[in-house]
Amino acid sequence: MQVEDVLDKLAQLSPKEILGYAIASEEDAKQFYETLAAKSGEVLGDFFRDLAKAEASHRKILLKLHEDLFGDTSYAVPEGIPFAETSVKVDTVVNLIEAMRVALVNEKTAERIYSHLSEILPEHRGIFGFLAAQEKAHYAAIRSHVEYLEDVTNGQPEYVNAPIEFFGAQLELYLGPRTRR
Repeated sequence: MQVEDVLDKLAQLSPKEILGYAIASEEDAKQFYETLAAKSGEVLGDFFRDLAKAEASHRKILLKLHEDLFGDTSYAVPEGIPFAETSVKVDTVVNLIEAMRVALVNEKTAERIYSHLSEILPEHRGIFGFLAAQEKAHYAAIRSHVEYLEDVTNGQPEYVNAPIEFFGAQLELYLGPRTRR
């Protein structure tokens, strides 16, 4: 599903339903980034763990807002609007790049959702503006990693189909102990 399709469907929902979708989406993104972190080694793993922590913080903010607006933290997730990350298999570097492209779509979608919520709930514009800015920053960071990985793998078949763990191990060679020559 494209960003515009998700936004069109969400625009037909109530603020409570959109907020429910956003909360669930943040949880889904957190789990996705944790999965990537577990497969990526220390260097990339730290990057994905930081994204997962940010998504968890966003979820907490949204749950608090849900409680303030609707009296509880019990939210409903609208039917028929999937999350981007759930269908991506990640085991090779090329799959990692694909997964990160999907994450780009999700981050862009989240940014647009928060911008929309700031318009329909203007009294909470500050919160939604902050969340939109965070998602925009995530998008930029992920995009720079995708560009790096595409550059490294371009013309390097040993990297394209290599397990993510192999690529992570190559990066971590720089972290290991150095001996003087």
